[in-house]
Amino acid sequence: MDFTADITKVKELLDKARNVLIVTHENPTDDSMGSALALYLGLTSLGKKVAVACPDPMTVSLSNYVGANKVVSELSKKNFVISLDYVEGSIEKVSYNIEGATFNLVIEPRPGFEPFDQNKVHFSHASTAADCIFSVDTIHLGGLKKLYEDDKSLFAGKPVINIDRHPNNAVYGQVNIVNPQASTTAEVVAQLLSGIGAQLTVDIATNILNALHGATNMFQGTNVTARVFELAAVCVKAGGKRFGTTKSATSEEVSMGEHVGSDILKTEVAPRIAAVSQTESIVTPRVAPQTAPADWLKPKIFKSSTLL
Repeated sequence: MDFTADITKVKELLDKARNVLIVTHENPTDDSMGSALALYLGLTSLGKKVAVACPDPMTVSLSNYVGANKVVSELSKKNFVISLDYVEGSIEKVSYNIEGATFNLVIEPRPGFEPFDQNKVHFSHASTAADCIFSVDTIHLGGLKKLYEDDKSLFAGKPVINIDRHPNNAVYGQVNIVNPQASTTAEVVAQLLSGIGAQLTVDIATNILNALHGATNMFQGTNVTARVFELAAVCVKAGGKRFGTTKSATSEEVSMGEHVGSDILKTEVAPRIAAVSQTESIVTPRVAPQTAPADWLKPKIFKSSTLL
């Protein structure tokens, strides 16, 4: 995976896109939903109109994610489309008029071209408006179930950006940001958001932090790497909060975040940072969240003797 080249492609697609669709697989998880909604918040902050869909309804356990109320389980097909076989330059003017309860679409042919014929008219229903599609934490398009099966033409006709961490991903996107070395898809989404210039807000940090927490079994799973703790530290420093807690970052968590700095994916920090998951029961003074730097995930060399 050439991350720099992939980010450039994503930026090019987003520059042309006004409407963006984010989809994720059936049976949503902390990783899939936290990642999808962090991406939703990031793209919205960049001025995009974003829709989020999952084939299964949201569960109560996932309802705390910021933006959970925006997730739909079906793609809309409300637009009625009239298609006409067309030869370049054959239309002089298109207009409409309403006669009582009848809507008339009037197509005037240009002189020298054949008149339009009813046999050349086609009707269909259009789905959710989307200039590009982000597929999150989904190994193959079949995992989207009815979202894909009911509207395959949408996925065939729009560029798909595939974001995942599973080694058996089918690499089905026009752009494939798939990192099998990542413990969670949330890590991949975080790096993508940083790459396209999205700021790490409190809400994005909260979604990513809880996705990491849930996907790694409270940072105790066998898939936990140092990078997971580094990303968690950056999110805590930015004001991210664990669900079920009302406090901001503890002084210990903020201190850890300061040591980590802006690079969270290219450094190696000892697993003993895992103690951060145990600080939730510690009663400490509230510490105001700090603003993450613009390059909060930009790779750089990190050296420290204080944590090892």
